Amino acid sequence: MRFMGFLYTPLPFWVAVGGWIATAGLLALALWKNPFKRLQDATLQHVWLALIVAMSVLWASNAWLDDGTVMHLLGATLIVTLFDWALALIAMAAVTGIAAVIFDAPWQGIALTFLIFGALPVAVSTILQRAIVKWLPRNLFVFILGQGFISPAIAVTIAAIAAVASHVALADGSMTVVPAGYMFSVFLLASGEAWFTGMSTALIAVYRPAWVTTYDVRRYRLGGPRI
Repeated sequence: MRFMGFLYTPLPFWVAVGGWIATAGLLALALWKNPFKRLQDATLQHVWLALIVAMSVLWASNAWLDDGTVMHLLGATLIVTLFDWALALIAMAAVTGIAAVIFDAPWQGIALTFLIFGALPVAVSTILQRAIVKWLPRNLFVFILGQGFISPAIAVTIAAIAAVASHVALADGSMTVVPAGYMFSVFLLASGEAWFTGMSTALIAVYRPAWVTTYDVRRYRLGGPRI
């Protein structure tokens, strides 16, 4: 049971403390960007809070793989698409905290869980978002396909690889902690993340374009100018 998910793994003290320091630094950077100015509209506030609750439910609906890594949908890319990276980081920190309370997790693994399953997919999604804006055609199809389907699949795959790599490192390089069929499970998880985020992005882009605060809706033809 030693390597059973970061919320439960008894990490070395220096890893646990280092994780908390990195987490504090990232959240301080996010707050320094004054991200809550995006939430001046009451509807957007409700959407952001609702996403935190929804992501917490997704995190609670997880699967353990042979007492190793934990698998669940992340939802980070969707929050990045709607609210950009700073608010996404804060939201994912809140989701991690709620999950820790639900699972009665020890303090040592909470920060590392946030870094790998929260901050890392937010960073990957943000980089891909910027690349899509810069290099790909600016239309609704590209927006939904790139940010809705491709980005979350890549983000969750990288997070899953980082998670299992961290477990291997904690086991002094032993590959015995890698569950059988792990990559197939990652493929299934990435597919689920892509469909969940992609369908959500498509519906929001078409029916509620005002919720997409990261893009100029006129650039992507997401329903005309926002009010």
